[in-house]
Amino acid sequence: MRTEVGVAALLVALLPFASTGLAETMHLDTTVTYRERIALPPDAVLEVELLDTSRADAPSVRLSSQRFKLAGVPRTVEIAYDTNLIEERLTYTVAAKIISDGNVMFRSTTATPVLTRGAPRSTEIVLEMMPQRTGSSSPNQSIKGITWAAYEIAGRMLIADDPPTLSIDQNGQFALYGGCNRFTGTVDASDGEFSMPDNIAGTSRACPEERERLERDTLDALSTVTGYLRSGSNLALTNDAGVTVLRFREMPE
Repeated sequence: MRTEVGVAALLVALLPFASTGLAETMHLDTTVTYRERIALPPDAVLEVELLDTSRADAPSVRLSSQRFKLAGVPRTVEIAYDTNLIEERLTYTVAAKIISDGNVMFRSTTATPVLTRGAPRSTEIVLEMMPQRTGSSSPNQSIKGITWAAYEIAGRMLIADDPPTLSIDQNGQFALYGGCNRFTGTVDASDGEFSMPDNIAGTSRACPEERERLERDTLDALSTVTGYLRSGSNLALTNDAGVTVLRFREMPE
């Protein structure tokens, strides 16, 4: 009798845990490719990430990341994720990049929705070539006379309907929209070097917390920039160590 009571008590104690359900690992199929007819180096690695992009105007949150040896494209891979991390009401996207010798050769520059809110459970991503310090590098290519829109801050993809923007005229006068306020001043941006002034004039609007946080992240990243690399419609701003802290794409006129 004591044994039966003990077993019954144990089962009752375990019921709350059983009712919550166990985590399940699922896989998301992602096919990556790029348009350029360029062979990949032997050490090329493909990194695919599942991101939570539910927070408006804020850098994404990484839920899962996997790396794969890559010999060529197109390539289809499976990325694992925990179903307990996924909520139907939230928004998730997939991002991918190809890395060689510590440098990003190609990467996604737009959001690709998956999993929830009617989005598919498999997707295809066309990667864009990134600025390089060797080979296709274009450090002397002008970045002036163009409006640039941020899509990555401190290594985290930014999903925003109204992203920070930067434009520089031929005289070095810049106009910066940080996500909340607008700033102006003079910047030295030529021959791959970039130097923002320590103090810049700007408006002092009060904005929602997420917009103010986005602006702080943008200004903090800009304060460390000492160089730039441009490849076509993509612009990377780098720090003293050569690490990219901000990525922009050219906005259509």
